[in-house]
Amino acid sequence: MIEQKDKLKDKTAINPYVSKLASKLMRTAANAEMKFDSTGWQLITEVLSFAAAAEQRMSEQQERIAYLEQLSVTDELTGIPNRRGLRLALGQALATAARHCDAGVLGFVDLDGFKDINDVHGHMAGDAVLRYVAKTLKQHIRPSDVVARIAGDEFAIILNRCDPEQGMERLRTLQERINRGHVHYAGTRISVKCSVGVHAFDGATDPGDLIEAADQAMYKDKERRSGKHLRSA
Repeated sequence: MIEQKDKLKDKTAINPYVSKLASKLMRTAANAEMKFDSTGWQLITEVLSFAAAAEQRMSEQQERIAYLEQLSVTDELTGIPNRRGLRLALGQALATAARHCDAGVLGFVDLDGFKDINDVHGHMAGDAVLRYVAKTLKQHIRPSDVVARIAGDEFAIILNRCDPEQGMERLRTLQERINRGHVHYAGTRISVKCSVGVHAFDGATDPGDLIEAADQAMYKDKERRSGKHLRSA
């Protein structure tokens, strides 16, 4: 019987819950002065081993589902959230703002002349620029903020629990930082430029309206910058 108990312990060790269940079963059997022959112990062992294996499979499936869900909201190239990830994060930001009567800022960042970079230097160079921008934005926001890639050369930034005026100033500072940056690729120094649109939000802001407002502000900034470049040419 001791050998059967040891075997039972070994087979259920992979799952703490099943091990606890096995111990409880053995104590109950002992208290009731139940007697099991080798066949009975074998049956109990097989049942608990099956339960442990089933629990293990469920755990692996849950981990797999979590991994796939994470992939569905992550941009493969840059490792930051994608458009779907942004919408989820924005929903959480607006809900938090409503709950705590807070405000925040949504910024849209669009790279200027990105098509020319791809055409002149190749798509691998373009990918290097996108990774550079994502890394720069990520390094200069707080852990509570969110940066996402929402289209080919467009990014979005959520500054949570942030005074709108200060948030707009921070995003303009980020714009200046990117516009001073360069990417070295295959012996070539590639300049990086961007336009930025900024719009404040609070708990009563509609997410669709917020995205549209930030997007329109970004295009106005792009037109302004384009006009400035033409006047200086």
